[in-house]
Amino acid sequence: MAILIVLAGCANREILERTSLTTLLGYDLAEDDKLAATAVIRQINPDLESKVEVQSATEETNRGALMKIELKTSKKIGVGQLRVALFGEELAKKGLDDSIHALIMNPEVSNGIYLAVVEGKANSLIESKYKNITDIGQHIFQLIDHNIEQNHALSSTLHEVNRDNTTKLTNFSLPMLKKQGEFIEISGIALFNEGKMVGSLPSEDILYAKMIRNDFQDGTLELTLPSATLKMESTISEEDIQIAIDSIKSTRKFKLVDTAVPEFNLTIDIECLLQEIQSELRVSDMKEQKNLEKQINKKIESEIKRIIQYSQEIDSDIFRFGEQYRAQNRQAKNINERWHEMYPDMKVNVTVNAKVLRDGVFQ
Repeated sequence: MAILIVLAGCANREILERTSLTTLLGYDLAEDDKLAATAVIRQINPDLESKVEVQSATEETNRGALMKIELKTSKKIGVGQLRVALFGEELAKKGLDDSIHALIMNPEVSNGIYLAVVEGKANSLIESKYKNITDIGQHIFQLIDHNIEQNHALSSTLHEVNRDNTTKLTNFSLPMLKKQGEFIEISGIALFNEGKMVGSLPSEDILYAKMIRNDFQDGTLELTLPSATLKMESTISEEDIQIAIDSIKSTRKFKLVDTAVPEFNLTIDIECLLQEIQSELRVSDMKEQKNLEKQINKKIESEIKRIIQYSQEIDSDIFRFGEQYRAQNRQAKNINERWHEMYPDMKVNVTVNAKVLRDGVFQ
């Protein structure tokens, strides 16, 4: 048994010494509609020490660009350790169907890799120098993975994107990244239709989009409420009051009430803690707490209606209303072909029921 382990260890070591591990790929639209690929490659030496390098190439296809990159390296390029694929904004607007198909068809690439759009060019973001980032591939993977876990980004694995892109009832979305000085940040959500980026939402809208699309157990949201609606004596004379709610548990329910329009009732139940408020508010007073909950409801309802309306204007059903329509109207015919004709005229009645469980500020 010990001999087998040693042999296996030696074999794995030899494989690592002969292979360059690609952890991040970036794609941009080049001249003449060619594809510019940028690869973040981890090289491992005989002492199992590693270093990271970046290589780029331009070709007609994904595979062709990777073959050109391989000509610049001393080892075979493996993509089995690929964690993230980034797409420049110009390429995303032209369409990602071919790129997604190439990733799906590559047996080395995991369905669990993340996809994202870069504001500007992916190459520029990858090749920039960052004072506190030594491995750009690992950093971007952890950035996306952490923010999805914290409900600050919508999940965008290759499996999820391909699923939503191959049905006519839904559209996919991707996180948007941008370079901000010495940092890289998630700047919003890119919305797609037929594989093309057709619009975007800012980072402030991510949790609202999450409320429409998924149930979740944790989240943080900052809200601006008119002080007059809270009917309280405040030491602050500002018209608007900032509050922060935390530990948000959100569940939603869709009910199709009219198949012809179509029309949905969307009910979102929220449990949360009040963590911060820029005013004097006696949340322990039941009447004031109920009024605060009422104003939270109004604010979130307004934001969710705005986001749904925007998605209708650009015809990008990332919230899967089409799937809800089909599930609740089994008699519908040719819904796959008709849904995107119906979606812009869809009506959604949004009701939010927020419950402040306890006052995290004043207790």
